[in-house]
Parts: sequence; structure tokens; C-alpha cells
Amino acid sequence: MYCVSAEFQNDLPLKGQRILVTREEGPDHSLSESLIQLGAEVHIHPLISIQPPDSWDSFDQQINHINQIDWLVFTSRNGVIFTFQRLAELNLSNEIFQSLRIACIGPATAEALLQEGLETDLIPSIYQSEGLVQEFQKMKPDGLCFWLVQAEAPRSILQKELIKMNAEVVTSTVYCNRMPQMDFSPLLELIRLKKLDWIVFASASAVKNLCSIIPQEWGKTWSSNLKVACLGEITKNAAMEQGLNVEVMNLKNLIPSKLNSKKFPGLQKNPLNIPTS
Repeated sequence: MYCVSAEFQNDLPLKGQRILVTREEGPDHSLSESLIQLGAEVHIHPLISIQPPDSWDSFDQQINHINQIDWLVFTSRNGVIFTFQRLAELNLSNEIFQSLRIACIGPATAEALLQEGLETDLIPSIYQSEGLVQEFQKMKPDGLCFWLVQAEAPRSILQKELIKMNAEVVTSTVYCNRMPQMDFSPLLELIRLKKLDWIVFASASAVKNLCSIIPQEWGKTWSSNLKVACLGEITKNAAMEQGLNVEVMNLKNLIPSKLNSKKFPGLQKNPLNIPTS
């Protein structure tokens, strides 16, 4: 969609690196801005568009039976954002959730919840569904009711494992990952002319969508010169299944390990301003 870079300083740690960012960027968590500040030439081409679900019927129905829920489970930051947008549309406050115990899949999700005025009761040490499964196994959830608030077509492991533990599970879709309706020819030209060094993926959907627009006649060699950075194990697995060269799983590892802390204060703490699940 557009390209920006920092031209004013030659000794920044990512100077000369041409990086494709494939997610939608917001002012609160701008990966692109952080990369630019570190000297990268950043090309921003969102490959997913986060949108409300086609129907809110499931969510609205569950709101009317909120007293039957024991645990409310958010499996992403977007889940929190769209949930509270819907509550606002229904003229409901966060007090409707105050009697529930709430689990969040990771710190970024818990942070989004805190911004809505609610605290998290459980964050797993492993920031994915498997981590939530491990934590729920410890508490023996037999007979408890779990409400999974999630994306359309989510991974099924959490629901299946909770059912195995004799828990009751209800699910509601609160957002969808869609392919953006836009012209991808500028992005494809960047790839064809080998004008990128890195591709950054923050979701498995972005991996799938990129591979779906690659011309068939390019074969499997189109990515041979590209290094891939992924956010999370699920995204990494999706990239590897497509034959992509995953070199970095924690995006912070894009930064050279030996930085002059006086020259670049604060970079080691959170250099890329990356939300973690």
C-alpha cells in the first residue's frame, strides 16, 4: 500500500533492510513505525482485514443467558475489541461480565481487557490454545460452562479439550479475518523484482492470503530470496507448510543482539512494540 523509511541516520540497526508488513496497523500497536525508527524501509500491504461477523445472533443470545456462564475466554486481542464494540452497540456496560471469571490467551489480550476496565483471572504461560488447555486441566472444569469468544473458523483444540474434561462449551464469533479488497499488483511487483528482504507475518491467515495471490507460473521459487519473521508458533507452522524460509519467530530478534544501549535507549525492552497474544 505504501513505503516509508528513516533517511536521517546511517547507523540504525535495521538500516538497509527492506521489510514487508502484512497486517493492519493501528496507532496503539504500530509495528511499522517501530521498524522505521530502527532504520528499515517498510512496505505496508495488509493481507487480512479484520471485520465484524456476518451475524451477531450467537453473541447476543449468549449475552441474554450470561448467568449460565462460569468462564469467559478471549483467544485474541481482537476478540476483546469487537466484544466491547458490540456491548456499546447494545447499550451495555462491562458490568455484565463482572460476575464471570475471565481467561485471556496472552498479555496483549489481557491489556486490551484492562483498557475496558476488567481484570484477567487467568493468563497461561504458553500464549496459545494449548496453554489455556493446560491451565484448565489443573482446575478440573467438570460441569463448568465456558464461553469462547473468538474469530470465525478458529482452531478447535480448546473447545475439544474442554469437552473432553466434561465442561460445557459455548462459542461466539465476534470477528472475521477477510482478504482485503484491493489491488495487489504493487506488492506482487515488489516480490517479482526482489525488492524485499523480509516478510513479517502476524497471523496464519496472512500467510495463506499471500500465497493465494502468487501467480501459479512463479512456481515455488518466488520466496527463495526472502527471509520470514513470524509472530507465534501457529503463524510459523503455516509459513513453513508453504515452504517459506522462517528465520525469526520472535519478531524482536530482527534487532541485532549487540546494541549500544546508550545510543538506542529502550530498544532492548520492547524494540518493536509488539503485542503478545
